[in-house]
Amino acid sequence: MTPHLIGFILLPIVASLTLYIFKNTKFRVISVAIELFLFLVSVSFIQTGSHFDLLVNVPLPYGMALKLDSLSGAMLLLNNFLFLAMTVYSIKRPYANQLFMFIFLSLQGLINALFLSTDFFNVYILIEVATIAVSILIMYKKDSQSMYDGMIYLLVNMVAMAFFLFGIGFLYKQYGVLDFVTIGALIEKSNTPETLYLPYALLITGVSLKAALMPLFSWLPKAHGTASAPAVVSAILSGIFVKVGVYMLIRLQILFNPAIDIQSFFLFLGFLTAIAGFVFAISHTDIKLILAYHTVSQIGLILIGISGSSELNFLGGTYHILSHGVFKSLFFLSSGLLVQHYKTRKIKHMTGLWQSSKWLSLVLMSAILSITGAPFFSGGYAKYFISYGYQGLAYDALFLVINLGTMVSFIKFIHVIFSKNENPEPVVIDPFQRTVITIMGLTCFILGTFGPFLSNAIFGISGQMTLTDQIGKLPTYLLTYALAYGIYALISKQKVVLRKIRSLELSFNSINLAVVSFFFATLAYLTYLH
Repeated sequence: MTPHLIGFILLPIVASLTLYIFKNTKFRVISVAIELFLFLVSVSFIQTGSHFDLLVNVPLPYGMALKLDSLSGAMLLLNNFLFLAMTVYSIKRPYANQLFMFIFLSLQGLINALFLSTDFFNVYILIEVATIAVSILIMYKKDSQSMYDGMIYLLVNMVAMAFFLFGIGFLYKQYGVLDFVTIGALIEKSNTPETLYLPYALLITGVSLKAALMPLFSWLPKAHGTASAPAVVSAILSGIFVKVGVYMLIRLQILFNPAIDIQSFFLFLGFLTAIAGFVFAISHTDIKLILAYHTVSQIGLILIGISGSSELNFLGGTYHILSHGVFKSLFFLSSGLLVQHYKTRKIKHMTGLWQSSKWLSLVLMSAILSITGAPFFSGGYAKYFISYGYQGLAYDALFLVINLGTMVSFIKFIHVIFSKNENPEPVVIDPFQRTVITIMGLTCFILGTFGPFLSNAIFGISGQMTLTDQIGKLPTYLLTYALAYGIYALISKQKVVLRKIRSLELSFNSINLAVVSFFFATLAYLTYLH
């Protein structure tokens, strides 16, 4: 057995535990060194092809293994890049003590394990343990609101993963094995796809909540937008942890596709999720909740891409996982600095950022241009292929609505930058924070401008988008933004409507009812419409 794949899992967990037990005073510097090493190894694995490591000297289907392919390699790259960035960002933060870093880096190891695991039960265990770690990080500052948000997050996810566990049980009853490779081979040979409907519906219900699909996303703003959680926790939750659900959706689609094809079902859910996300985001004035709801919207876009019929649609969806991971993490880090500077989470009270910090303004503009799909930025490149090949007036209208909704939301952020402040004060940013947000802002540009090269290097799919294509998108982008400004002016006056939308929030019981309803709707679709 070659040890390098297991190293992605054990190194951050064992190292952080050792630093915690022995109370090493250099734990922050050592943590950064570990993160840099893991990131560089992740980069070196790009284009190495499929790699398979048995963890015990027992062959599949009874042994355990780790597998690296282009998709898991891309997820490892994103995960280790973000944890490196967050660790550097936190070097001088008082909350980043040895206990915090132990939980934080252990979460990294668990997420790495999720992307490499080839066994359903191992995935279940890893998700459950990672969910507990995330709940602790959400509740880390121990105030009443974060405790409530953390417990809601934990309980809702436990309910969803119970569905996932039942799905595993039915699969095991049918096939007697749990590893992806063997189950995939058996599904390909199956002549009775109807026997897979129940386990598939159970599995997909669990991972759909983890991915925050419509209508299973009400837990996400509570967790990602909780007031007292450090900015790096919110950044990791939106940047990578919610992608665990998306990753498992892709794996389940690939695994069950020979017998079950419900791409049209998920395409519908993708558009619904994308639209619902920005509608709620527009209604809110809390900066972290705006970003949290836009995570929901961008997950919808990713789902549209991976549910498309073309390889280029799939490229757009998977590339947007990377794109969104970077720019949304950058947004949460920037929002943390803004909240610290303005002493409020209300975005309308944040003014004159250009006067206070041109550096932070430029970095924030990079994130805004990315999420709104500007040419030469990561979101623009990914969205180009997400919408590729969708023809007809209905699709054109839906994509226009999603683009407009995103732009309308982020006009609020543009106002933060370019509005006037009579008494501007400089934003305090330490060198480590400045370095991280600068690199992430440049990464948004690099992922867009060099998208064809990077998509081929990471995924082995060449998404050609020439300089002429990028420039050709610019007039459409500017016209759409002009239209968005007009819509924003109209919507901002509808305060009663916005307040009603903002007040729509599912209770714990209602979220559970939504989970059960989603399961029965999926099962009914498979049984009667598939």
